[in-house]
Amino acid sequence: MEILNIILIVILFFAFVFIYLMSVRMRQLENELREVKSRISITDEELTRLSKDIEDFKKINI
Repeated sequence: MEILNIILIVILFFAFVFIYLMSVRMRQLENELREVKSRISITDEELTRLSKDIEDFKKINI
């Protein structure tokens, strides 16, 4: 019975360590996702400027 308790404690310890490591990795991935989203996002002003530039380019008639 004593050996079974020790084995279960060891398994629980490794499970908790694994859960901790997974939560750290999830935080890292969330930070990376926020970083990528900030690079990709286009503001309304940028979108308006881009559409205006496209319209101006269409008027040039090369």
